[in-house]
Amino acid sequence: MADLLVSAVIPAVLEKVGNSIVQRIGEMWGIDDQRERLHNMLLEIQAVLLDAEDKGNANAAVKSWLKKLKSAAYDADDLLDEFCYEELRMDAVKHGQKVSNTSHFFSLENPALFRYNMSRKLKKVVGTIDGLVVQMRSFGFLQGHCVQPTNREKTDSLVFESEIVGRDEDKEKIVKLLIEGSSSEDLMIVPLAGMGGLGKTTLAQLVYNDPRVKEHFNLPLWVCVSEEFSINYLLKTIIDLITQGDCNVPIDNRELLKRRVHQILGGKRYLLVLDDVWNENADEWDRLRALLRCGDSGSVIVVTTRSNRVASIMGTVESYSLGCLGEDDSWNLFHRRAFNRGMEESPQVVEIGKKIVQNCGGLPLAINTLGSLMSVKHEVREWLAVYEESRVWETKSVDNNVLPVLRLSYEHLPLHMKQCFAFCAVFPKDYEMEKEKLIQFWMVNGFIPSDGPGSLEMKGNDIFKELVWRSFFQDVKHVCPSYKWYSREDGYCSETKCKMHDLMHDLAQSIVGDECLSALELPTQLNQPNPTTRHISYKHIPLDINNTMNSFPSIRSFISNSEYGSRYSRNIGFIKSNSLRILELHLIPIGRTMVNPEKMKHLRYLEIRDVTIVSLPEAISTLYLLQTLRLVNCRKLVNLPKGMKYMSSLRHLYIEEELSSLRSMPSGLGQLNYLQTLTTYIIGTTAGNYVGELKNLNLHGTLHLYNIREVRDAENAMEANLIAKKNLDDLALCWGLPDSYKSRFFKASESIELEVMHCNPHEVLDALKPCSNLKALQVAQYPGIEFPVWMTEYSMLKNLIELYIIDCRNCTKIPPVDKLPFLRILFLKFLYNLTHFCQSGSSSAKCGEDTHVAFPSLKSMVLVEMPNVSSWCEGEVGNETSLVFPVLKELRISNCHKLTAMPSAPLLEKLSIKRNRNLSSFAARLTTLQELSLISCDGNAESANESLFFQPWESLNKLSLTGYHKIVPIGGNEGQKVSVTLTKCRDLELESCNFIFSIDIASNSSLWFWKCFAFLEWLIIEDCDNLIYWPVEEFRSLNSLTFIKVISCPNFLGLQQESHLEWSITEALLPKLDFMFILGCSNLVEIPKCPTSLQKLVIDGCEKLQCLPEWLGSMVALKDLAIFKCKNLHFLPSNIGGLTSLEKLQISRCPNIRNLPKGLLQQLKKLDELWIERCPHLERHFKKCGKYQRLTSEIRIRKIGGDPHLP
Repeated sequence: MADLLVSAVIPAVLEKVGNSIVQRIGEMWGIDDQRERLHNMLLEIQAVLLDAEDKGNANAAVKSWLKKLKSAAYDADDLLDEFCYEELRMDAVKHGQKVSNTSHFFSLENPALFRYNMSRKLKKVVGTIDGLVVQMRSFGFLQGHCVQPTNREKTDSLVFESEIVGRDEDKEKIVKLLIEGSSSEDLMIVPLAGMGGLGKTTLAQLVYNDPRVKEHFNLPLWVCVSEEFSINYLLKTIIDLITQGDCNVPIDNRELLKRRVHQILGGKRYLLVLDDVWNENADEWDRLRALLRCGDSGSVIVVTTRSNRVASIMGTVESYSLGCLGEDDSWNLFHRRAFNRGMEESPQVVEIGKKIVQNCGGLPLAINTLGSLMSVKHEVREWLAVYEESRVWETKSVDNNVLPVLRLSYEHLPLHMKQCFAFCAVFPKDYEMEKEKLIQFWMVNGFIPSDGPGSLEMKGNDIFKELVWRSFFQDVKHVCPSYKWYSREDGYCSETKCKMHDLMHDLAQSIVGDECLSALELPTQLNQPNPTTRHISYKHIPLDINNTMNSFPSIRSFISNSEYGSRYSRNIGFIKSNSLRILELHLIPIGRTMVNPEKMKHLRYLEIRDVTIVSLPEAISTLYLLQTLRLVNCRKLVNLPKGMKYMSSLRHLYIEEELSSLRSMPSGLGQLNYLQTLTTYIIGTTAGNYVGELKNLNLHGTLHLYNIREVRDAENAMEANLIAKKNLDDLALCWGLPDSYKSRFFKASESIELEVMHCNPHEVLDALKPCSNLKALQVAQYPGIEFPVWMTEYSMLKNLIELYIIDCRNCTKIPPVDKLPFLRILFLKFLYNLTHFCQSGSSSAKCGEDTHVAFPSLKSMVLVEMPNVSSWCEGEVGNETSLVFPVLKELRISNCHKLTAMPSAPLLEKLSIKRNRNLSSFAARLTTLQELSLISCDGNAESANESLFFQPWESLNKLSLTGYHKIVPIGGNEGQKVSVTLTKCRDLELESCNFIFSIDIASNSSLWFWKCFAFLEWLIIEDCDNLIYWPVEEFRSLNSLTFIKVISCPNFLGLQQESHLEWSITEALLPKLDFMFILGCSNLVEIPKCPTSLQKLVIDGCEKLQCLPEWLGSMVALKDLAIFKCKNLHFLPSNIGGLTSLEKLQISRCPNIRNLPKGLLQQLKKLDELWIERCPHLERHFKKCGKYQRLTSEIRIRKIGGDPHLP
């Protein structure tokens, strides 16, 4: 049964009604007597409220009264907000803000009207609550009936995992099964089944992390499935796990996802854990299982599920049913939780504790939760009270006991924590909640009390840690921010994320009822009016937001739980949503968004993401109660509202500068006394835009400071007062604007010369000395010759995890960072005068004869465009270096022509070398490589003779070669047959490598190369002049290939070299091919014959192509056909109606296609998407009264010309 949580709402309203601002407004407009009366009535209600809530569980009349009271309290809260808003508005106008008054109360111009409106609203609220007080007195509630919040010793860590108890035997059985039973060639699926809270996930984690399992399986993967069983999502998640989020494959393209999964799983003995599976659709599971049968023999999938039906559908072996803990293990687990805080283990307490444990039924989650609760109970009477409450639990089944067990712990939370926890029901199950954002949501909804010491953010952090400790939250992890362009898992993880256990989510949902709604898809729920719903999260934003908002007139939170939105949303006006506190807009055409303070004056959290807008509406500066403004991926944003200095409640301003075009900041941001997050600041040249605006701001987290070249002098720089900002952990100091800073990763930006500087850059950078707590530091476009002293001091840099030095082209040395103990990412680019990286004698430790350890924690190193670097360490000469990088995993070196040596890196997995002939040969020595990218010295005098010595890299799964005209096989004899095959290589990318195809078919000099890639699945060929005919012989060994892309090969005709070659021969080529992409091949006259397995075909920019082949109509598996920019293409083949599986057809910029084959649209029964663009003759037939217009009504998504039609 849903809780009303009125006892948590009333204190927040009481706090607001006693606010000095509200009192002042009431006195000013002669309505303070009504305000005082409201205050007194709320005090009377609060005194008996907890007793009323207890009685409301059994008394329908009391429950009805509580519902009315909660609604009235929210109305009062909204009204009091208007008092606060008006006070802040008048203060802004008093200090010079000039905005349109058409949406305000006209209070300065017409005080009587404002007084009348406010008096009328206040009297209505007071009258409603007065009637409720009269009714309340008739119930005879008791005063002082309350549960006092418990105080306990504060903890330091976010996660306090109990030592796992009672699962050793289970773990050993599963480990043995995985290692010994996985010897068969077929994919083994092992289900772990049992009810929620038994510890299935914990057992899977134990097995997953066992050293024997780690050694046996070379690719462990963990995917949480939960209720949303989507094959595409699972495939994309697997790709993201292995590529560290670098999937770059659309989630709606299954065939491309499948190819990518096959590429990265193929040839590997993998262990895949699918945690928390609910889906009982056998057909979907069969499809997924078929897609995952691509690993090496011995691969295993472990499935955890609550459903025995799921276990029987998915398992290839008997399901392992996990049981409850025994009596001894249950007590041991409870004991470790409950008695770890000094509670005396008296016989009486132990006896009570064992009775409590008995009521937990051996359920680990319940035992953990109650153990956490009892650890803060230090009196015998408190233990007795909990035991007495536990005795009323129903015992019909263990499942029915779970929520009562968890609810008991919930009941002992302080009121404000109850609200904070229950609010989390707004998110879907298995959703990763971001701590900082969650705390801000709590703040803007008034869940965090403002009394007592410390900021609201600090109190919110304490609440978060408390909920983690009490097991309400779990799976806490620290990650790199998503806004970082160069994000790595090994970098500075400044964000904290967590999840809720499904049972905890069920508990939260049972508490809030309809008040929180999580809409996963384009939901019917969002169109069903419900006046009690106040918080909504959505995955795909509704097309008509206005109607949605009108269906929920009491809505306070409108939250996105996805990175995806809709580019075609419309009618964004929020006509009735007068209570809105949180609003997240993703992929919205905000140019049509009406920011109306009259309707949005309660707004405290606003996020605008992926919006193409140049300037934010000035009306945003009139949202005086706004606390958080997030601008994410607004690539074209140039201007912020000029009046932002009047947004006096603003605490957090996030701007993801790498994807913005900002040129300046609004003036006077230093006046925002509560501002503590300012991720971006651009220094200006006028009053109000100087760097001194930062002086008194107590900033936290990230600060990226731009346009430092406009700082007048060192004294002016010191006004930023960076050294006093001890809560900063990520600092960027950039002499240019954000757009030039963004380009630093891709190309050299315009140099900032010393002679055009207004000051001495060395002195300015010295004056910008920060606190030594920094975890990430970036210096960009610094025009000085030397770095200041603070950048050379170990004490200043010792905590650094990430360091970026970019486009500092005059500097001759970098700071001595090779000894820093925590540095994990080093990014150096455009340092034209640098000659070496390490100072002589600076290496931190000697590890052997003539070898020294440098960068002891470095995982990723990027070195780009440093033409004068000739050695790693000062004083080194020749082709050798004594340096050892002990844990380096990734090394990228580009355009460092004079560098001739490579350090020892025993764990190196990824290597990229661009335009350095000397270093390319070092790749042959590395046996641990998994990814290798080599780009020849193209354009240099020596490039014509540059050869690559091919090696049998045993661990390599991806190879990329660019610009090589000659490759020497293993052993150095081009004529010999190569028996070595790169068995793990699944991905091959070749650009400007003419050696791969022989013009003379008789010589076949390149065949040995192709025979090395018998297990290849992914192939890209670009800019190859020697590719003229379809390479039948070269491709004959590629029987596992699923994806091929041919790009900008100017001589490629698509024909076979010998006209008499029978189709049956070519049909045997590439038997598993699913995807073919031919792009920019201007001389293509014929599309190569494809196998019937093909699912997607894309032809783009092939100007000489005049017709599509007749065999295309026999491609029964083809689901996606796209034809772009083929200006000489006149028609589609007449039998194209035979594409019975076709779901998507795109034709763009093919002006000479006049008609579709007769009856085509009727024949393509599965066609779901149709896109016809810039084909004027064809588009005409789809217009009103056109011959195809009536035939497209059943196609779900269609775009004809510029007019989209979407569901």
